[in-house]
Amino acid sequence: MDFDRQSEAPYFDALAEYVRSGVRSFHMPGHQQGLGAPPEFVELVGLGALQCDITQVLGMDDNHRADQQCGQAQRLAAEAYGAEHTYFLVNGSSCGNQAMLMTSLRENDLVLVPRNAHRSTLTGVLLSGTRVAYYENPYDDEMGVFHAPTLEGVSAALDLHPQARALFLTSPTYYGAAADVHRLTALAHQRGLVVLVDEAWGPHLRFHPDLPPSAVQAGADLVVQSSHKLVSGMSQASMLHLRGNRIDRGRLESVLRMLQSTSPSCLLLASLDVARRQLVQHGLSLMSRALELAQRARRGLGQLGVRCYGHRPGVFGWDATRLVFSLADRGFSGYEAEKFLRYRHNLQMEMSDRLNVVALITLGHQETDIDRLIAAVDDLSRQTPQQPLPARSPRRQPIPESRLTPKQAFNAWWESVPLEQAQDRICVDTICPYPPGIAWVVPGEVLTASLIEGLMAELEAGVTIQGAFDPQLHTVRVVRE
Repeated sequence: MDFDRQSEAPYFDALAEYVRSGVRSFHMPGHQQGLGAPPEFVELVGLGALQCDITQVLGMDDNHRADQQCGQAQRLAAEAYGAEHTYFLVNGSSCGNQAMLMTSLRENDLVLVPRNAHRSTLTGVLLSGTRVAYYENPYDDEMGVFHAPTLEGVSAALDLHPQARALFLTSPTYYGAAADVHRLTALAHQRGLVVLVDEAWGPHLRFHPDLPPSAVQAGADLVVQSSHKLVSGMSQASMLHLRGNRIDRGRLESVLRMLQSTSPSCLLLASLDVARRQLVQHGLSLMSRALELAQRARRGLGQLGVRCYGHRPGVFGWDATRLVFSLADRGFSGYEAEKFLRYRHNLQMEMSDRLNVVALITLGHQETDIDRLIAAVDDLSRQTPQQPLPARSPRRQPIPESRLTPKQAFNAWWESVPLEQAQDRICVDTICPYPPGIAWVVPGEVLTASLIEGLMAELEAGVTIQGAFDPQLHTVRVVRE
């Protein structure tokens, strides 16, 4: 890696120069670099941010045809992460997941997808018109979550579906479990498959030896990372990395032009540029600090008798910056714990589920933040639960039968029926409790009695449902008979 070149941030510098030049704008957006914005909004976000809120103009490269500063910034990112080519995304890793599938597969090709994939993966399957075969990752009964793919599980799926053209992996998971992507990639390549990795939760892995290896380093063909999740990119800012010659680069760029906004925010793109530079220059020390703070949090919560999860049996790797803890044995659901911490102590966690709370420990945290979190959890542990701990839903049931491809079901004529009357009907919607955003039902699958029972339990627990036309699930959309 050329560390002298990595000290540059060409796109950020171009944006800074444009703002400092004092150019008078006659281009969008209409707020005219904050001059026309409501005063209360300017006061909240700052004039500087609004001055940087521009899109492609003369002097600012177009990420759809990045041959100037954005192209230079993307080449620096590719070098930093070990890719042949890197693309900046302003529609988040959801866009990257969709682009990977639409690029790599043609209609009716078969792709192997983990059942706990993010719902944007399923959208990519739908858009590409592919057929999908799901494989289940190991389930952790104590935590109540699925972990990352294993060599044994993927090998079995490959044996069962020898006609598959692509292997899709999710690693790390929302909870921090990482797969042995190197061996999984080698196995898939030996069988002629391309490897696509949703590494949204791993933009930092490359920069510390105590973290699991990055999928880019492991040789995966396409890898998407959310620079906004755990490092310093702004929300929606992500990167898509390409390695090797198994992917049609021209098709990939065409797909990205289809999926991404034609008015990308220069502010988001500049944040990707400086986030990369920060990681190259200071990533080791920053991530060392984050790992130390995460260990401090685990130690402090452990002294309170609070269950904290680290590396789990049978899991290849674990991202220790993910602080996962549970007070379920004291009667608190993760949902109630998250609300208590937010509304009693003004601490917002990343997410919660029935049993767990997930907090991110990042390069922006300090010791005082950790101590404050420990004190707040101590206060919570002394309270009496206000709601009964929801019974576990029957989530480990078999994957529902698929009678249509997602695209066929999505395009079918439909009707709405009450959820309790939907048994044995083919679902049109993706039904996805969020967070963590893992679909329980996708278009084309049959609603079973146990699925319906589990969804009703989720609703009673106050879980948000995404993807369904009726988010309360009083009714569901099914293929018209």
